Amino acid sequence: MIASWPEWISNSGNTFGRCFQLKNAPSVLFGSKESAQIAITRITIPNGLPEQTEPVRPERGFTISLHLRQQTETHRWGTWVDGKLIPIRYWERGGVGIYDLEANPIAVRPTGFDSVHFNLPRRTLDAFTDDNDMHRISGLPCTQGIRDDVLLQLTRFALPWLGDERRVCSLMFDYFVWMFCSHIAASYGQAGPTRTIYQGGLAPWQKRCLMELIDSNLEGKLRLSYLAEECGLSVSHFCRSFKRSFGVPVHRYLITRRVERAKFLLRSSSAPLSEIALESGFTDQAAFSRSFRAVVGTSPMRWLNEHMHRLPADLQPAMRIAREGLRGRLLSPIASPLALDDGNKGAI
Repeated sequence: MIASWPEWISNSGNTFGRCFQLKNAPSVLFGSKESAQIAITRITIPNGLPEQTEPVRPERGFTISLHLRQQTETHRWGTWVDGKLIPIRYWERGGVGIYDLEANPIAVRPTGFDSVHFNLPRRTLDAFTDDNDMHRISGLPCTQGIRDDVLLQLTRFALPWLGDERRVCSLMFDYFVWMFCSHIAASYGQAGPTRTIYQGGLAPWQKRCLMELIDSNLEGKLRLSYLAEECGLSVSHFCRSFKRSFGVPVHRYLITRRVERAKFLLRSSSAPLSEIALESGFTDQAAFSRSFRAVVGTSPMRWLNEHMHRLPADLQPAMRIAREGLRGRLLSPIASPLALDDGNKGAI
């Protein structure tokens, strides 16, 4: 989603956790070490902090703290910001605090808490507002402890990634950062709507280029920023134009293409579902079956049984392979998966 900057997020993971006297703080970094977009770190202090937190590293960005449980006792709670103590009267479950990392925020939390910190660089927020033709945001005013239901749901969605982002599609990271920035900008940044409304879709050459790129990278390693760059568009313009041209967002289209690839392999192979799932770009058989049912409306094997009996015997390779004792072997593709894409004719 966001263009790349060669800059690291300093306040994340165990480095950030040490400010709270933690040796291990599970985290996830969106992007790479060379182009970090956002970092998420969980800070769990069961019995509270006997002293105030250590100073964070000065950084052009914000730390956005959301608490996962209701704080029944906030006596003597507060946050030092630019040398001024801001007391905390209460902190709801799902309550939020937003602090500028250049303002030397120091937390006073004498009782236990469980929080998730989103460390958002200004460059990521600026890239989002620039992409969407918004004015850049200078500050994010927020009353500490007030519940934010949208951010609470986004936090719950991200929790399984903390400590292990390997199984998450890169496009999913992009969409998450986009949703997160959208909410923060609209709810706290007083950002106005976009000034430009794009009416058109993608040009024919752009559609052809995207179809080829996606079909050759079904494992999901492509980034929205890369696809947009290939089309010569900003990310926001690209996403709107893609949906107008294809009828679905990029990630949904990717899932559909994976399912179409799986259909092709089911018809031309006797390999087990686990192999077909990996060959089609899914992480495992369970994810494959769920996505197949969501797109097609039935399970992979039931779909195969319903379609194979309609074909002449000489066009039933999977059954023929099974009879010849070659089960488990994938055939070389006999046609491009694009030729089997009955559901996307209108996108060409």
